[in-house]
Amino acid sequence: MVALLEQPRTTRRLRPAPQIDRRIFAREEVNIQADARRLDHSLPAYRQPYINLIVRDLSVGGISALSDVPLLKGEHVGVSFPANFPHRPWDAFGRVIRCEPSALGYHVAVEFDPLPAA
Repeated sequence: MVALLEQPRTTRRLRPAPQIDRRIFAREEVNIQADARRLDHSLPAYRQPYINLIVRDLSVGGISALSDVPLLKGEHVGVSFPANFPHRPWDAFGRVIRCEPSALGYHVAVEFDPLPAA
């Protein structure tokens, strides 16, 4: 039998694994105000159907925004974006993925519904 007197030396240092971003679409940091309308038939939606959102980042797949009002996970919303030259105003529909309290209100993530094929 052979016994090792010293631990084998490794010349490679272990590096932390790179964090993988699961996003399909690139996101762009923005600072615009958008209006949201709750589309579900729930008591909070009837009490406050319209919500102001401050959009923090935007992509083809969804938005990250700040809200004064908490939204329910899975709640359907319609988001109206104002005209911003040279872009025209546009609307999107989606559902709330996440709503967490923060120092500035509630941090909301909305995933847009996919567009149907033409």
